[in-house]
Amino acid sequence: MGIQKDAGEILLFIYQKYIEKHSITLANIEILNKETGWEKVRIKNAVQYLGHRKLVDISHFAGGGDFNIYGVYPNGVDIIENKQKFKNTFGFGINFGLINFSWNGARK
Repeated sequence: MGIQKDAGEILLFIYQKYIEKHSITLANIEILNKETGWEKVRIKNAVQYLGHRKLVDISHFAGGGDFNIYGVYPNGVDIIENKQKFKNTFGFGINFGLINFSWNGARK
């Protein structure tokens, strides 16, 4: 799996949390590590990709690369809610009625 696909899955996870909780800290490295079972470097690469594309509201902390994600920017929502745009951006399609993550069953 590549950074692009990982970023797409994390964006979907953040989006789901965002529509449930809206405007609080939705994720950080520890939450995503526990949720995905992925190594921290893999998570950091995917989150950095989302940050550089300005799809999520993220704050980075000096040293160690820790971060908090606070929400999804309008551009991120536009990509998620447009199936073709999402597929073009992340390389895989989604069905909102049935979103499957590659980490299903991998949770600690």
